[in-house]
Amino acid sequence: MDLSYFYTFKEVAKWGSYTRTGIELGYAQSSVTTQIKKLEDYYGVRLFERAGQIMRLTQSGEQLLYYVDQVIDLMEEAETKLSDRVQMRGTVRIGAVESLAAYFISKSLKAFKEQNPDLRIQLESGLCPNLKEGVLESHYDLAVVLDEEVKHPHLKTYLLRKERLVMVAAKEHPLVGENGIDLRCIEDETLILTEKDCSYRNMLERLLKKRAVQPRSVISFTSLEAIKQCVIDELGIAMLPEMTVDKEIENGSLSVLDFDHEELTFYIQVIHHQKKWLSPSLEKFIELLDEKK
Repeated sequence: MDLSYFYTFKEVAKWGSYTRTGIELGYAQSSVTTQIKKLEDYYGVRLFERAGQIMRLTQSGEQLLYYVDQVIDLMEEAETKLSDRVQMRGTVRIGAVESLAAYFISKSLKAFKEQNPDLRIQLESGLCPNLKEGVLESHYDLAVVLDEEVKHPHLKTYLLRKERLVMVAAKEHPLVGENGIDLRCIEDETLILTEKDCSYRNMLERLLKKRAVQPRSVISFTSLEAIKQCVIDELGIAMLPEMTVDKEIENGSLSVLDFDHEELTFYIQVIHHQKKWLSPSLEKFIELLDEKK
């Protein structure tokens, strides 16, 4: 059995396409088809079935993918431990919350890439629940999330730092300068929130529900920049990670309201599957992130 077939199989499972897999790996489509056929002949099962334009794993294919992930991890671990090379090759898949991708990890990622020039890095942004699921399903090698402390029996968590959440308003807003703003004040305000299932939106909504506070109205955006601009334009107030509004606070276009609740506690943290072996290079990436404390 040529173990390179496992890499091809994993890419087809990811992309759902022989053509896309060929492009990613530099193979002709016919070569990809042949490799998958040899795997199916070897195991005596069908690994993929067509669903419209997508090649979808069969139940047997899903079982094989579980073992292929482990085999590839062990091969990479052996290669690193038996070699003097510390640079990674191949592909590393990192998931990150949008705010962290934009405002926290970019410099560390640049340094990581410079240290591993032969490495292909795939960075995807997403919501915390999707990122956790992606790590559990081995879609990501690791993920950087902004959430309450992640505690899961199959995930390992590295706490990097506590991140302050701030309630911001336009500089002329009447609540600017008020001391100890009560939650009840939000009943007279328009809240500008991130998309549903965003971790800090969920926490704020739980807090408001617990205190029986209902905002006058709610506006939702998926874009942090859109949220900030709407607050600057006096359409409402928003609660965001402090790192995402540092520049606006410094230049005076946004002001921080005196709104601080212990229940709104969040951490920047790295998560990966407990069974996932981290190469020295990936461990170095976590160190680079840790230096940003």
